[in-house]
Amino acid sequence: MKIFISHSSRNKNYGDLIVQLLRDLGIKEDEIIFTSNVVYGIPVGENIFNWLKSQIEEKPFVIYLLSAQYYDSIACLNEMGAAWVIESAHAAIFTPNFNLASKKFQSGVLDPREIGFYVNDEERIFSFIQLLSKNFDISKNPMSISQNVKKFISEIGKIDPQSKIKEVPRQVEELNELEAISEPIEVQVKTEKRNNNAVKVEKGDLYSKFIDLALNRMKEDELLLIHYMVDTSKTKLMTGWQEEHEISYIREWEKINDIANSLSKNYTATLRRFELRGLLEISAVTGSGNTKEFQLKDEIASNILDFPDELLSKTEEVVSKNFFEHKEEDAANDDFPF
Repeated sequence: MKIFISHSSRNKNYGDLIVQLLRDLGIKEDEIIFTSNVVYGIPVGENIFNWLKSQIEEKPFVIYLLSAQYYDSIACLNEMGAAWVIESAHAAIFTPNFNLASKKFQSGVLDPREIGFYVNDEERIFSFIQLLSKNFDISKNPMSISQNVKKFISEIGKIDPQSKIKEVPRQVEELNELEAISEPIEVQVKTEKRNNNAVKVEKGDLYSKFIDLALNRMKEDELLLIHYMVDTSKTKLMTGWQEEHEISYIREWEKINDIANSLSKNYTATLRRFELRGLLEISAVTGSGNTKEFQLKDEIASNILDFPDELLSKTEEVVSKNFFEHKEEDAANDDFPF
């Protein structure tokens, strides 16, 4: 797997620092695709359109460096659409002055409910590194990682968010050719017929226990939490000192979906019930050993997009009971925290 940084050439300054952070963490040069730097860009003699298409078809890990300039670029939207079609693993990173309430972002192919983070958010950078470690060989030295992240944040802080890069050598002539293409990149995708949400489980295993609990014994807040995780494709939940971050994400999810704030108000107790039921395991701790993140146990997490229709219907029923139109909140908030 490679890391493909989908970006606007006008945001090269942020992209350069992301590349430097990746290299400092141990990511190899040939594992990074960043077309604003010839070292990580398109090989000499290659057609930019065909080369980018071939790279995206190989399902890289995509970093979407999102900005107003990104959404103004046909080339960037082509890259986004092509990567989205093949369902590449990805992360959304926002430039500091990017407006998450913008109509282009809210109506784009990326789900705006999916949690991303601003490039200067130090806490989320550490979570991002943990995500990368699942597919890439990165440094195991906590002190080295911490120093590199602090250096990265410091350098990001030196960039003026209002500064505009007029021309960046992103193999300019070829780039202009790509930006002139109005049709999105077409990618051949192999599709597999899904089994209509039918998941075979053996009686007594953890997954069947989870389904039984959800259908027969869970409270409404627990079912709302399940709906939140399914709707956002989340298998990890923050706790401890990070708990307020998760609650803020849930509040925005409730507002976007017109759901009453029952889950955000009772998140701590609901998470604790999931833990006591044996459905969670610790996935991250602080330097002093305190839990800061849980994840669904693998047997449940691996089926999160294939929960039985009966369970999905039950969670939808609970959502409908908790309908609440957040008119005033939406009018007051022009920006989202994720």
